[in-house]
Amino acid sequence: MTQTENKSPRHVMAVVGGATAGSEIARILAERGALVIVFEQNSRPYGKIEDGLPRWHVKQRRDEYEEINKRLDHPNIEFVPLTRMGRELDFEDLRTGWGLSGIVLTHGAWKDRAFPVEGADQFIDRGLVYQNKLIYWFNHYPEKNYDGPRYDLTPGAIVVGGGLASIDVVKVLQIEMTLAAMKARGIAGDMLALEREGIDPVLASSGLKYADLGVAPCKLYYRRRVLDMPLSDIPPDAPAKRADALRQARAKILDKAQRKFLFEFQELRAPSGVIVENGAVVGVNFSRTDLVDGQVRVVQENAETAHAPLTISSIGSLPEPIPGIPHKGEVYIYVDQKIGLLMDGPTAVFAAGNVLTGKGNIKDSLESGTEIGTRVAEAYLGLSGEELKIAEGARKEAAASGEKIAGALSSRPKIAPEHVARLLGHVRKRQLAVGYEGNYRAWLAKVTPADLH
Repeated sequence: MTQTENKSPRHVMAVVGGATAGSEIARILAERGALVIVFEQNSRPYGKIEDGLPRWHVKQRRDEYEEINKRLDHPNIEFVPLTRMGRELDFEDLRTGWGLSGIVLTHGAWKDRAFPVEGADQFIDRGLVYQNKLIYWFNHYPEKNYDGPRYDLTPGAIVVGGGLASIDVVKVLQIEMTLAAMKARGIAGDMLALEREGIDPVLASSGLKYADLGVAPCKLYYRRRVLDMPLSDIPPDAPAKRADALRQARAKILDKAQRKFLFEFQELRAPSGVIVENGAVVGVNFSRTDLVDGQVRVVQENAETAHAPLTISSIGSLPEPIPGIPHKGEVYIYVDQKIGLLMDGPTAVFAAGNVLTGKGNIKDSLESGTEIGTRVAEAYLGLSGEELKIAEGARKEAAASGEKIAGALSSRPKIAPEHVARLLGHVRKRQLAVGYEGNYRAWLAKVTPADLH
């Protein structure tokens, strides 16, 4: 919403990323009288709910979109779309040049962990594909005006991973390959039916079995045991008997997923090399592994070779490194991690959401106080028939972060009205550059693809 004139000193905060965590923190700060500038890299602020959560979660995605919209449609919030950190927005300039009260980084975790084979990244999109780009493609390619990356999926693909996100990937592969095989037989398939009912029941209604399709299933490789798969969390203080029961539940989750979507699985395998032909990856060498004192150890180098024209790396996501923010390895270095304070000074820099947790896993946005991890995982994977509550836990975590940030701001001086006016001038200039005219709902109506209205 366009700001009305305000002649009182106030805090002015920048929030980078407008999805679940960003919109919740922006709302909390705005309701306490701060002017909040929300910078969003995309035209719409839905983050991993739109681009990382598979599109078969139709109702849940739309519900969460509207929750985000309600929070951002606030008179103390200025929305600045199509503005990405490191592209149109320079972090150091924002921190030292704008004169803000503070910055909150909630831009998520979009950087895929590197495939753990030296030199493999030279073959990205030449037989080796990363999860985030694949799911983005899957979610958007049916849109009429889609102009992003495109992928030709193949039967028998290799998937390297082990969490819920990797099972999303195998579901995409199995469902898409089944739909293509049905279409080749003149049968109109339905993605939602396949995801909801499972592959065998849908094929049976057309008098078919999966074996009739002649489609090799994809195969998921995991470097640890099935009992170690991060499909549901085990509290660190869980008694031994409870912890063992939760580990066994992970095996049951995987078994249900395999029976429903018919993919194959191999535990205790770690990639040790890629097989290249004509400049493209056509397979992966795997070493056998075992666990020694909880650590993965290779027990047989290059023990197994798997050939496939497509390998998908699904081993996790990280926040992208930002020049100017101290980091060690894959994580940012914090002044005070309890409140998410990255950098102190006249303009304090905080982190929240997946930036703070260092995770890009949708599962971490699903936990709630009433649903234990196993039930959440089964609901997310479509194994239980239960309604999935997206981002409830992430909203609670973001609300807690927002309260801490608001508390930290209370001791800082407010910004004089004339400087607030200058800041709004910066904001208006960028909004004008992207065609945003100050009305959040009108902007959404303008940029939402016609086939998604």
